[in-house]
Amino acid sequence: MTSDSASIISPSLNTIPVGICIIREDHTISFWNRTIEAWTGISLEHAKDRILEDIVPQFGEQHEKSRLNVVFKGGGPVILSSRFHPRIFPLREKSQIEGKYQRVTISPFILPDEGLQAIITVEDVTAITEQVFRYRNIKDLVACELEEKKMTQKALEVALSKLNYLSSITQHDLINSLTIFEGYLNILLDIQLEGKIQNYLEKMKESTQAMKRHITFASDYQEMGNAAPSWFHVESLIKNSIIGLIFRDVIIDINTGNLEILADPLIQKAIYNLLENAVRHGIHTTQITVTSIQNPDDINLIIEDNGSGIPNDIKGRIFNRGFGSNTGIGLFLTREILGITGMQIIETGTPGKGAKFEIRVPSGHFRYPKE
Repeated sequence: MTSDSASIISPSLNTIPVGICIIREDHTISFWNRTIEAWTGISLEHAKDRILEDIVPQFGEQHEKSRLNVVFKGGGPVILSSRFHPRIFPLREKSQIEGKYQRVTISPFILPDEGLQAIITVEDVTAITEQVFRYRNIKDLVACELEEKKMTQKALEVALSKLNYLSSITQHDLINSLTIFEGYLNILLDIQLEGKIQNYLEKMKESTQAMKRHITFASDYQEMGNAAPSWFHVESLIKNSIIGLIFRDVIIDINTGNLEILADPLIQKAIYNLLENAVRHGIHTTQITVTSIQNPDDINLIIEDNGSGIPNDIKGRIFNRGFGSNTGIGLFLTREILGITGMQIIETGTPGKGAKFEIRVPSGHFRYPKE
């Protein structure tokens, strides 16, 4: 990392409560922030320009090394969950609690004139993880103590509620920190600095916005399955999803009768994602049609538009997390929400004539109540 970029990045990334490490394509370290220094006891001076595997031995293992290579080969962000990787970055002391469990995210990071790098963010999830372990132990005890099942089940529900609350607070605090960081970047961008520094600031703002999207995604993903599935009237779902300027010039034709489907409460977000996707990526979409076809064992809910369609060479990847020109999580999240109640989704449209999403709703998960 050049002195210009270091002088801008260092003060900014040293102020957030998340460990940040930036590496070059040859795995040498170009940046190591103060949070990681505090956790590991390894200074920037000692880590800078050293190979990552020499400072963090875990990245010498085949699995972690292959995940780094995925990012450098053009893949999307990679998450190393604390559930499977209790600790990747070493701790300063064996008895240290903070940083015992880490959630590591590896994302592509490009600075002008320096080529592709990877930014590694390290979140301390020790408190949350240890609570999960405690609650799992409680759950095991419940299985052995059948006579106390009702009382213990209630305690578990309270514990999980507290865990979700703690997680939401953590996500909220991270969003606030990033918002402050983004605010300072906007002030600097308004100054209209010249040359490379202006480019660096713009890239940093893009990275900040990407982090906020990932945190928002994590929040939505956390909510899935927390509430019991309910029956939703399909026509009402569609009508409640087309409120907003983006649908102002689009005709929505709904032909689903009194159809209701059993779904996770986040089904509203899933339907909105499909409709918004049709307008945003359809380029010239003017009409969206929603129909249903009943089969002997299931029902197909079809959402199709008259936009530009989806090219054949990417149809198989549009539901992958990180794929797409916007956030890269909308269709992935949609598929996950539908899957909670056994629904499946595929895209069968014709390129150049429009996108066509078919949702298979299994038997027992749809009904036509009487008026």
